[in-house]
Order: sequence, then structure tokens, then C-alpha cells
Amino acid sequence: MTDRNVGTDSSSPRPNSKDKGPPDEEAAMLLRFRQGEREAFEWLVRKYRQPAVHFAHHLTGDYHLAEDLAQDCFAHLLVYPEKYDFRASFKTYLYTLLRHKCIDAWRKSRRTLPGEAGGRNESGRMSPEDHPDDGQMSGRYISPYALDDPARLAIVREEDREWHRRMRMLKPDYRLAVYLVDIAQLSYEEASSIMQRSTVSFRVLLHRARKKLRQIYEGEEWDCEIQRTGASISR
Repeated sequence: MTDRNVGTDSSSPRPNSKDKGPPDEEAAMLLRFRQGEREAFEWLVRKYRQPAVHFAHHLTGDYHLAEDLAQDCFAHLLVYPEKYDFRASFKTYLYTLLRHKCIDAWRKSRRTLPGEAGGRNESGRMSPEDHPDDGQMSGRYISPYALDDPARLAIVREEDREWHRRMRMLKPDYRLAVYLVDIAQLSYEEASSIMQRSTVSFRVLLHRARKKLRQIYEGEEWDCEIQRTGASISR
């Protein structure tokens, strides 16, 4: 793609000064990306490709499909850089595009959409937000020490599988809310924009999701204690 060196005059879009805003380097790269510069686009791909794949994997449950959808999303950004207008953070914009692409992919394959029919279609396949654990890590932070210690890494992987299992016990919108804030580290405003909810509605949703997840953890801990002690105590 040929660089479109459009001058940075007063009509060029600027990041919203009322927002928290990205670091200076990213702000500069976003302006250059918006003007069609390939180098700036490649910088954004290096920074956001892996988070995008993790997010798509969370929605689809298929790591290879997630990679394809993330690549499609970046291809769209490469062709239409001018569509990013700074009204949202780049990560919010990227995740919103990616969520729509995930849903479109499932519509085209005639599979059940998130939250419908218990998350499965007649073939038994799971919906985008009902994914199984396929051995990929969730995208949560892993200490470098764990990566160098096979025993510790095995524990981390087991914890990751347990986290996925408990997350699958939540409703699809609960899972997505927890992922966006607690894993993707987005603000309430960014996450609510991606889920197309008001900030107030999203805060209520996240509160209920965290409460339900906590109940799942506490219920499992209670069951383990009962099994360990052999006590028969009615709750």
C-alpha cells in the first residue's frame, strides 16, 4: 500500500483531549496511521496483534480461526485507516471490529449466536462466547519465572484450565464483561462501548458477573472441604 502523506493541518483528526489518551508514542503513531503510513500500521500490528488474537480466541474458542479473524481485522484497518476517528481508543475500536467479525463468521457458518439456545446449535457446536479449553493460554499475565520452570508452568496451565472451566459456567455476557475488564484491562467506558451498553448498565453487569464467579469459587471450595473432612453438613 502506498503511503498517503497527507499534511497534518488543523483539519486532521486529533485524539480527544478529554479522554485519558494513549502515550505520546502511540498518539503519534495513530496520527500517522490515520494518514495512511505503512510504518505506523505495522507498529500497531506488533503491539496489538497478540491481544487481538486472544480476544478472538475467547469469543470463538478456535485459536486458528481467531488468528484468521484478527488478520482480517488488520487487513480492514490497512485498507481503511481513515475510518478510525479517535472517538474511541484504538484498542476499543479494534476490539469492536473484531467482535463484529467473530459474530459475522458464526452467522455465515449458520451456527448459534452468543447467548442463543444455551450457546449451542443443533450440531452441538458451541457459540463464539462458549468456547472450550483447547490448550491455549487465556491471555492472562504469566510470570517469566513460570515460563522457565516446567513444574510451575504446569501448575499455571492447570490454573488456566480451571479458570476457563469456571468462566464457562457464566452467561455469555458475564464472561465477556469479566474478560474485557479483568483480562484485557480495558476501562469501564471502553468495555461498555464494545458491548454496546451504557457505562451504568455495564457496571451492573460486571458486578453481577464477578459476584456469580465468586459464588462458583466459594461453592467449589465448600464442596472440597466437605469431601476432605467427610462431614455431612447441610448448607
